Amino acid sequence: MNRLDRYVARIGLGAFGACLLFFLFLMVVVDLLTNLPKYARIAEEKDLGGLEMAMQLGPFYLRQLPVLFTAVTPFATVIASMFTVARLHNANEIVPMLFVGRSIFTVLRPLLWIGVLAGVLMAACWQWVLPVVSPSLAQQEKFLEEGREEEKYLVHELHGDISQYFYVVRYEPKKQRITDLSLLVVGTLAKDTVGVRADHAVWDEQRGDWHLEGGVRTVRVDNQLIDEPVEWLGRPDLAPAVLLLQSREDVSPETMSYTELVELSEARNRADLRLALHRHITYPLANLLLLLLALPMAVRYERGSRIDRILAAIGLCGGYLLCDLTCQRLGQRGDLLHPVVAAWTPTILFGSLGFVLYGSTRT
Repeated sequence: MNRLDRYVARIGLGAFGACLLFFLFLMVVVDLLTNLPKYARIAEEKDLGGLEMAMQLGPFYLRQLPVLFTAVTPFATVIASMFTVARLHNANEIVPMLFVGRSIFTVLRPLLWIGVLAGVLMAACWQWVLPVVSPSLAQQEKFLEEGREEEKYLVHELHGDISQYFYVVRYEPKKQRITDLSLLVVGTLAKDTVGVRADHAVWDEQRGDWHLEGGVRTVRVDNQLIDEPVEWLGRPDLAPAVLLLQSREDVSPETMSYTELVELSEARNRADLRLALHRHITYPLANLLLLLLALPMAVRYERGSRIDRILAAIGLCGGYLLCDLTCQRLGQRGDLLHPVVAAWTPTILFGSLGFVLYGSTRT
């Protein structure tokens, strides 16, 4: 990149950072104001003061920032690029750049690279950041919505007349560690009912079973419940891979990584998982796609403001958003529209239009 490229890129990155911070702040404020009555009710039920509730809300919204980042980045990229071009026009710098032999496409090239960088950051956030924050974020959402942290049942098996239920409060896949687990075996007779509970459990690779910390087995003997210590769960079939698969069943696919979506798509024939996997590919491309649509509208050479061009660019971006949301809704279950078609239709339609408009930019 030469000096002019770095100059345009510096202006574009500054505008991108400002627009991204504005969108994130706006989303947080809107969500906070929308849910403020609910938060006040939960604070009253839990007898939490203002400072204590703020201590709950602060980490919650900090963990929400990666989710919001993947949602608003394409639109922050477009608006930042249009502000950059408008600033160059207002400073009368576009025409001198063209006069010394640079084409308009060379002038806009750093902005396209910013769009590529934003898409890469979105993909990295989906792959490495969201899987880390999503479990704790889900717990905090449950507390802020219901005011309590419930057990989550992961596995229910039925073997003849015997049902087995496996509950956990928290599961950490990377550490292969479970917090507050309960295993309930219910038979036809009261004496066949057995319960196992433990504060923590860690997976032992050599033994192929869960090592319990503070494990207690409850059995019924002569109509009396007897507690006895237990060290191992005795369920080698409930391996970490099985629990990971079950624990992600009710998690929004939008917060899953590419690896998790590939594994779950192979194990579960669910349309929403296939749709989310392909949207994880197409939505980062929207950073570049929307730039191809909007930048030709921002380039002008006449004096005075051209509000109609700005409105046309906003209208095209709004049309892309509407098309994307419509295709998501149609492809969610897979019966109205195939998930792959639903994910790629907005990209193909508006991408083709973007290449045509960008190629016809006034030089």
